[in-house]
Amino acid sequence: MEKDIGMALDQVIPGHGSIPLSPYYFWPRKDAWEELKVLLESKPWISHMQRIHLLNQATDIINLWQTSGGNLT
Repeated sequence: MEKDIGMALDQVIPGHGSIPLSPYYFWPRKDAWEELKVLLESKPWISHMQRIHLLNQATDIINLWQTSGGNLT
């Protein structure tokens, strides 16, 4: 587990908290980016632009993790 990074999505509902939208996806154990893309595409209420934004954020997190050598502490 020390060589993986886990990502998950929650939906924030103002005034009510958040609810999980996805399970945790662990990269590089699996292609977390691709799994996240498939999940987002299955949610018709998430706009195309929101999907792009969320996938770009996932890319940024993976890239940061890679450049840190897997150590974000």
